Amino acid sequence: MNASDLLAELRERDIRLEADGLVLHVDAPAGAVTEELRAVLREHKGALIRHLERERKRLEEADRRGLVIKFSRERGYVSLHDPTTGEWHEVPASECPPWVLEDARAHRRRRGERR
Repeated sequence: MNASDLLAELRERDIRLEADGLVLHVDAPAGAVTEELRAVLREHKGALIRHLERERKRLEEADRRGLVIKFSRERGYVSLHDPTTGEWHEVPASECPPWVLEDARAHRRRRGERR
C-alpha cells in the first residue's frame, strides 16, 4: 500500500495525520488507533510525512493563488478553477450566487474579453 492509498483509507475512517518535521501526529476517534495501525504507521512513516508535506505545500500554493472565476466558452456557464486540485469546473450561471457572477464579470473586464 502506498502513502496516498493509506492516507485515503485513514481519512475515510476519520483518522487524521499531521506532519511536524519528522514527527507524525495522529488525531483519531477513541479506539481507532490499534497496535496493528501503529505498526503500519511506523512502517510507512517516512512516505507519509513526505506525502503530507507535498499536500501542505500544494495547499499553501493554492491558497496564494486563490479561486479563479470566469465565464465559460459555453454560453450560460461559469468556469471555476479549484486551486487545490487544479481542475476546472463548469457550472450553470443560473445556479451561481451573485458574487460568483460579479467575479466572472470583473475577470472579463480585466481581460478585455467580449461576451
